[in-house]
Amino acid sequence: MATYTLYDKDGNELIHNDLQKKQEWCKDGERLETRFLALYGKKLGLRLNEEKLRDPTVPDFIHTETGRYVDLKSQTTPFFQSHKYGVDPQYAVTLNKIDVDRYYQLYPGIIVLYHVNWIAVKMVSGYGKTAEVKAMEGIWAATINKIKAMCTPENLHAYLQRTNDKQGNARDSYVLNLKHDHFKVIEDDKQNLKWLS
Repeated sequence: MATYTLYDKDGNELIHNDLQKKQEWCKDGERLETRFLALYGKKLGLRLNEEKLRDPTVPDFIHTETGRYVDLKSQTTPFFQSHKYGVDPQYAVTLNKIDVDRYYQLYPGIIVLYHVNWIAVKMVSGYGKTAEVKAMEGIWAATINKIKAMCTPENLHAYLQRTNDKQGNARDSYVLNLKHDHFKVIEDDKQNLKWLS
């Protein structure tokens, strides 16, 4: 049960599903991946990773020019409490620690794409504390090597509500800053992905 309320840019309350229902979020993720590929695949030189049809845990896409794996992270709600980790919520994204470790070990050259579209722009906690961001949409990218370099114990967030989780949810995530030099803004240009290191 949420102890906060989210609002969109027009002041409408957003109803959010149970954040711990991993299967629902995985299905939503698959729909977002399909939509992203339809909108940006050709422009960014991406194609679906055929292995994804058999194993939903593999990277989403392949960069056609380089053959590198690319994984998509779609985020529509800012991490409003990111100030605790020294990151402005306007530019805060998260990546599960288990994903960082798995990508780094299994896919050392993988590119992680963040498609950010802040639908939720305001959060009011159960205690009346308010946090706000501006509506924002864009695509940022970094290699797993660059992301790993940004990950420290100081920016690792533990999900208290997942301590005894049995649905396969990650127990902790790194809070990352899109303004960090390791992230590159992607503007519909295949070359931007090609030259990421």
